[in-house]
This record gives sequence, structure tokens and C-alpha cells, in this order.
Amino acid sequence: MNSEKTPLAVRREHLIAQCAQQRGDMADQLNLLKAPVEKIGGAGSFLLEHRKAFLAGAGVALGLLIARPKRTLALAAAGASVWKMGQAMLPSVMPVVQRVLPILRERISGRFQ
Repeated sequence: MNSEKTPLAVRREHLIAQCAQQRGDMADQLNLLKAPVEKIGGAGSFLLEHRKAFLAGAGVALGLLIARPKRTLALAAAGASVWKMGQAMLPSVMPVVQRVLPILRERISGRFQ
């Protein structure tokens, strides 16, 4: 081979560099996804430790669903309605909350210092 790189070799180096960049980007994205999971990492062990209470609560919820389906379905419908209304209002309320929240934090932290 001659000392000059062939177009295929240049293309190969470019693709190798691009793959390395994509691997780095993927690692960064995976680390961002892992962060919330690490915060609740103890949830599985918590549920295992308290499985009797968890199963009892699930049993009560299932019993209510079977025994009183009208009330349960009405409660679910009301909850869905509130959720839908909240989602519709969120874009208009969020800018106000973002302006007021730092002020409230400052006042609260000033009281406790």
C-alpha cells in the first residue's frame, strides 16, 4: 500500500470516530436514566420487607372494586377527570409556580436560619 490513505480507510476512520462519539452519547443518556432509578433503588427491598401490608392493601382495593364497582368506577372517573383538568391547566399555572416558588423558598429558609 502506498503512504496515502485510500478513501475507504478515511471513511473507516470517520465511521470509527462517529461510533465512539455515539457510544459516549449513549453512555451519558443511560446515566441520566439511571439517576431516578438509583433514588428509588430501595423500593424493591421495601416492598419485600412490607409485603404483608402491601398485599393487604391490594386485597382491600380489589375487594372494594368487586363489592362496590359503581363507587370505585365513579372514583376512578373522578380521578381521571381531575388528572385531565390538571394536565390542561399545567401549562398556564407552571410559569406562575416557577416565579413564586423561589420567593417562598427564600422566605421559608430565612425563618429557619
